Amino acid sequence: MLPDAVKLLPEIDADRLRADLYAVEKHFSTHTNPTPEDSDEEDAGGWSYLPLRISGGDAEGSGRDEVADTQYMKHTPYVRELLDTIDLPLRAARFSSLAPGKSVLEHSDRPYGLSAGWVRLHIPVVTNDRAVLVLNGKDYCWQPGEFWYANFGTPHSLYNKGDEARVHLILDCYVSERLFELFPEQMRKEIEAADIMYFNEGQSLPDDLAGLSGAIILPSSFLRPYPEFPTVEEWNAFEKDDLEAELSVHDGHLVVKLGEHETKLAHLGNGAFRPLCWTEEQTFAIESHAGARRIVFRYRIGSQVVETTRQQPHLVG
Repeated sequence: MLPDAVKLLPEIDADRLRADLYAVEKHFSTHTNPTPEDSDEEDAGGWSYLPLRISGGDAEGSGRDEVADTQYMKHTPYVRELLDTIDLPLRAARFSSLAPGKSVLEHSDRPYGLSAGWVRLHIPVVTNDRAVLVLNGKDYCWQPGEFWYANFGTPHSLYNKGDEARVHLILDCYVSERLFELFPEQMRKEIEAADIMYFNEGQSLPDDLAGLSGAIILPSSFLRPYPEFPTVEEWNAFEKDDLEAELSVHDGHLVVKLGEHETKLAHLGNGAFRPLCWTEEQTFAIESHAGARRIVFRYRIGSQVVETTRQQPHLVG
């Protein structure tokens, strides 16, 4: 069993972190709150945020580009110093605030957790004893100066019944060996390595794949989100539902274009790829078989894997 929450080893300078927050808090934007399934309305709910590091370095990041600092990072020198010190493969960093008297309904952030390949870390900046996170049925009231891992892929909710905002610095990062160095030693011993999806940064595109282009067949299952691990039947979707996309090479990356949406891919070696800003939850591997190209599409969480194969008669190079 993987832990729901773990207090990590680094100590944080709460005063310096608050100073960074106060330097940029006027730039916060509204964050949409989870709403009941039978509701058609969005609820801002007093939840706001400020991105400091995001895909493309743009506050409206597309998810298709390398992660970079936003314009606000230059006003938060302690955050920059902290990120350099902990040295984790970051996907995003942001301040997140819940106003007094507000709450966030129970929901799950998927796919998150050690077995999904990335995690959400929290550093409290401003809080009060009546600002409570309920995670998997247990109450947590984390304090400034603490650094926490939690599995936000499990059901959780949040309420703030205090008189001031509850503000955390939230880091989304890939799972790495360096991350586990921040866990208490006893906790590291209790975690099974097979349950973890480690981050593979990627490799240069080899010459034999650098000229690939053409239409490729994608199973529709490859593009769907999965609240639970898909069954073999779900992953091996009917071929009548297959989609056609275009594969090309730009700036040393394979790029898949489906309609107007483009996704850059990171090469993992041996013809396997993942989306550039994703983990190995969903990958595909280009293979040659009997003189023809085919792609094996895989879905993985921890040690669980399902796959399906599509022939690629129009892929050349």
